[in-house]
Amino acid sequence: RQRVVYRLSSLCLHFCVQSHFAETPAQRYCLGSSEQRTVVMDEERRVEEKLEQFKNDAKTERRYSRHILLRIRTGKQRRRNLIFDEERFEETFLKCLICREMLHCHHTFCLDCLYQMYRVEGEFRQSLTGVFRSMPMTVKIQCPTCREGILISEQELRRLPNDHTIMELLSFVNQTSKNDVQYCTKHQMQPLNFFCEPCIMPVCCDCTVIDHKESKGHIVVNVDEAMKTYTPIVEETLDEIRAEKFNLAAKREALESALVELDQIQRNLNTQIRAVFDKIREVLDEREKELYAVSESEIERKREVVEGHMKVLMDREYELNSEFNDLQKAKDQKDISQIFSGHKAAREMLIKKVHVPTNSTKGFSVNFQYSSRAEAIIKQNVANLGDIIFKT
Repeated sequence: RQRVVYRLSSLCLHFCVQSHFAETPAQRYCLGSSEQRTVVMDEERRVEEKLEQFKNDAKTERRYSRHILLRIRTGKQRRRNLIFDEERFEETFLKCLICREMLHCHHTFCLDCLYQMYRVEGEFRQSLTGVFRSMPMTVKIQCPTCREGILISEQELRRLPNDHTIMELLSFVNQTSKNDVQYCTKHQMQPLNFFCEPCIMPVCCDCTVIDHKESKGHIVVNVDEAMKTYTPIVEETLDEIRAEKFNLAAKREALESALVELDQIQRNLNTQIRAVFDKIREVLDEREKELYAVSESEIERKREVVEGHMKVLMDREYELNSEFNDLQKAKDQKDISQIFSGHKAAREMLIKKVHVPTNSTKGFSVNFQYSSRAEAIIKQNVANLGDIIFKT
């Protein structure tokens, strides 16, 4: 949370207190009675108690990271440097007691909230009997803070006076310059208002008398002076960092371009290598097809020769079976005429010999062997085919 440093003079603080209790014409009219004066005195007492409670909480609880520092300066005009917890200051004095509309009990609320309370009471009024509905629309609302009852109409609600104290406080908070105050991690609640040059670190007031004594060689200066002294040095360092970042960015872009170029070179090399081996594969495939065709042609021609010899043998076997069956049948039947005629025909058939070449029944594996001519040379050439030349 951002903490705000409020530098208030005692005159400003006195003015704020006076403006808070200044009497408006309506208030002067109301202060005529002792009861109204008692209300104002009670209000003053509550404000004082609230301020006292705020101071005591800041001292005892130590749960707020910033507290009130009073530093009295000498001179004609004595001023106090006040460091407020902004969140607590707003919660205590400004928030939702806020929207500037002040009730007769001097408590401040949002006008929309008051209208909502007025509407709720008005709806309840309308839910009653007709006698109450016919009466003027004046309802009783209670102050959410002190629970004091107020009879008020819508017109009177619109005419409620603004709380100028709250408005001035809000304006003051908005116009006050806000600075982040850093505190010493070693000495609690001590702002870092000094700078030790040998140690190159901001220090607090306690550090200057405990850990960073001038007697021990520590040179302590005001933090504002250190900022003026070191700002040019820091700017120079920042300029060097910017220049280095610019050079690194240029080198990074060059390396990124080199990576893109390498990817393109790799794609080109892959395309060239693939093209060469595709051509070699195409030649090998063509040669393979040619060898398949030659082998099939030669085998088919040899198959026709063998099938011709097979037909001759099958015809001869058929004739032998036929003559054998006829002669055997005549013998079994003891048919003399058939025996002699069948024997004569069988002898004539045996005289005729069937010629079958011996090379058609053996030696196929020798006659049809694949020759791997130049295979070793081709393998060696393929193994040494192509090369990648890197040029630097």
